[in-house]
Amino acid sequence: MTAISYNMKKAPMSIHRSEFIDLRLRQFIDENRIYKWPLDCVVLLRQIKESGRYGIQKIAVLNDLSEGVDAITQYQSGTRQYSIWFNRKKLRYPFQKSFDRRLNFTAAHEIGHIVLEHLLLSKDSKTDTETHIEDLEADEFAARLLMPRELVCSFNYYSLETVASWLNVSNSALATRLHCLNRADLILSRKIKSCTQCGNIRFSSFASHCGVCGRVLRKGELGVRRIYYPDEIVMDSCKRSLVCPNCHNTLNSIKGKNCSFCQTSIFNLCSDGCACSYANLAYARFCEICGKPTCYQQDGFFSNWQSLYESYCIAKSTLR
Repeated sequence: MTAISYNMKKAPMSIHRSEFIDLRLRQFIDENRIYKWPLDCVVLLRQIKESGRYGIQKIAVLNDLSEGVDAITQYQSGTRQYSIWFNRKKLRYPFQKSFDRRLNFTAAHEIGHIVLEHLLLSKDSKTDTETHIEDLEADEFAARLLMPRELVCSFNYYSLETVASWLNVSNSALATRLHCLNRADLILSRKIKSCTQCGNIRFSSFASHCGVCGRVLRKGELGVRRIYYPDEIVMDSCKRSLVCPNCHNTLNSIKGKNCSFCQTSIFNLCSDGCACSYANLAYARFCEICGKPTCYQQDGFFSNWQSLYESYCIAKSTLR
């Protein structure tokens, strides 16, 4: 089967074919232990070949494929094995520019043909329309694999190129995916200030550092991700802890700056008490003023922000 280009039109498929793609995609994700995004399908293909799954025998490059063809996958019914051939003229790896990332979609498209079992019957036994529909289904498989709906809808679209680069897809593939999801409005949606390192969107009006990762904030900070890191300490409007994060006793009636039971500070203070005594918010692992770890962070009261960030890179529920 031949990979050409991701079509702007939604694949004209029935509900049961769409659900079949979803089912096979979920099985594929589970079988290959794909837990977080973005994906590099060149690496993924090599891993699948080495594992022996799906009968991929050969992955190679051809010099004489026509300009309009990105790749070809062939099935040998006798051995029940697949060979995937990529067009050398279209090969740009590792990914750097938008055109280079087209290869990632091509690889996912060819995986789609294999997982959806399009090649078990020879092309000679199908009409041109049936072959075209199979190509559209492989496109849909690739789009859902590389750009899950929930993930695609969570970005800051201040630059289509930046989001496409994060996802390892071409600009046109991302634009097409948004069109097919009827979410092209995201490109023009209001942009939210977010940390370029951790995606945090919660800042005090005078913050000079990110409270989640400690990174210095630049003017007009606009990261690609938009992540709400929840409060892990219960506080009142004056930033006083209402439940001690150490002994978990209620502090509603506590007067002073420390828990009367264990002497833990009721404020999430900067650890640099000599130079900075700023009381930080209930999610802050780092001081928003100087960037040093907070006392609560040093005492181990917060979960690891990197683990939380990775959990937000998981496509959880909706792949379509």
